Amino acid sequence: MVILPKVKQLQIGLKWFLLFFAVVLSIQYTSPQNSYFQDSHDKLIQTYSLYFNHFQSDQLYYPGYDFDPNLNYFHLVDNLFLKCNDRIVSAFPIQFAAMMAPLLYILPLSYLVYSSLFFLFLGFWILRQYYKFPFFLLWICYFATYLWPLSWEYSEMPAIFAFSLIGLLPILRNRKSFLIQTVAGLSLSWVILVRLDTLPFFSFFFFFTFFFLWKDQSFPSVLYKIASLKVFFIVCFLGIVLQFVLNEILYDHIFGTRFVANLSGFKVSFAQRLEWFQSLNFYADKKIGFLAYLPISFPLIFFYLTHFKTVSNIKKSLSLSLVLTILVIPFIAPNDGFNNWGPRFYTVLILPYLILLKPLIVKIVASKNWKFRMNLILIITYSFLLGIVGAKIQKSKTSLVKNFRSITKELNPDIIVFTDYLNLYSIGSDYTKHISLVSYTTEKNDQLIKILSEKMKNKKIIFVDWHPLILTQETRNIMNAEKAKGGYPISHWDLNRLESSLEKNTSNFHILDKQLYRIWSGTIKGAN
Repeated sequence: MVILPKVKQLQIGLKWFLLFFAVVLSIQYTSPQNSYFQDSHDKLIQTYSLYFNHFQSDQLYYPGYDFDPNLNYFHLVDNLFLKCNDRIVSAFPIQFAAMMAPLLYILPLSYLVYSSLFFLFLGFWILRQYYKFPFFLLWICYFATYLWPLSWEYSEMPAIFAFSLIGLLPILRNRKSFLIQTVAGLSLSWVILVRLDTLPFFSFFFFFTFFFLWKDQSFPSVLYKIASLKVFFIVCFLGIVLQFVLNEILYDHIFGTRFVANLSGFKVSFAQRLEWFQSLNFYADKKIGFLAYLPISFPLIFFYLTHFKTVSNIKKSLSLSLVLTILVIPFIAPNDGFNNWGPRFYTVLILPYLILLKPLIVKIVASKNWKFRMNLILIITYSFLLGIVGAKIQKSKTSLVKNFRSITKELNPDIIVFTDYLNLYSIGSDYTKHISLVSYTTEKNDQLIKILSEKMKNKKIIFVDWHPLILTQETRNIMNAEKAKGGYPISHWDLNRLESSLEKNTSNFHILDKQLYRIWSGTIKGAN
């Protein structure tokens, strides 16, 4: 009889191993060590900056700052950084970077993305231990939701997933020990301040939770319920206040840098908001929305709304909060997530979606109705296939970074000048190994060469543009007509002028065609 528990433990261990192996393999397919592109890159550099500054300043690491204090060649666009008390700081909240930066003492910079595995499996363990999810549902919650694509890049999203599950344990699972209430309060306060877009969901959820409690129970019972959660509420409140104070001290605004940087994005027209509603919830501009990525959410919402009187108060609160958040977010968000695969503004909704889905899936799996089973399999397969498509797209971006790394390794430049900020992101985590700049005009090229001639003698410089066969002038004009709305077009350098200036001011001047790029290379002679 002693053998049976050991066999069961072995089976559970094997299931965890298979899940871990599958998750790691699925992430590794996209070459995550090369995934630092756009937001992921910017968060990586913010994290590196804290490490580089020995945690004494949040000043963003900019390798060209010594000769470019006015940021004329800085790659970040206006809504991704702020000037604050003579510092340049990231628009992303400092809390995530501060939590991750100590890992750089033991991990190479390019491997920081693998930290997402810790948060993913913390979330899986919470679902298994406290929410009683069977293993097949853990597979579904990862591979058949947009949690999968959100884990391919370096970001706070996997932490939001895990900490949200922890943050609601005292209410959803009635866990009221001092330790759990304390950890839950800290987790929830962290999530809210790191992602302000989670606030609508949590606001709706707490409102409806206490509304139904007030509606169904006596006043003393309501007070007793609140009192039993006093540690959770006090810790959460103090955590939020502490972060408010930190934001006010560092950035002169209690909501922090992300809110300040996004202010202009909150002022868009109602027509634009309707377009964002479409892209965030359905499909637009090659972006998959919440309802399109998770089509089972349609029957899920329908079921809970039609069985509203018979389901528990907690599920009433979760279903109402889910629906209202879906409706509200597009009208208060600063944008629609740009080119991310899967609606990151709805990361927090993975939690109610899974909890509401669990009893229905368990019931369908246990039933003998083959039609329900087949429909469930088809819907889950559809969401899984969307993940496969996203993985292909992600791999194309990581391949861009990986291939450009071979160029920098071969040429070994000290200074790299790109035609636009998106082009610069192909530098990936090697941003810290070179002085990487963006020059938008021929005049800026001339000024830059003059400055570098005075201050960077004998340094190797390369100017990088897309190869003309890859990006023709006609294509460039079409792209820039669209990019002009954001004010950051792909540069059109006067190549004759650039080549003439480099021939004059550099030695060993060469024009090279490498992969997708045309490169002008030389060693700075120095001022006469």
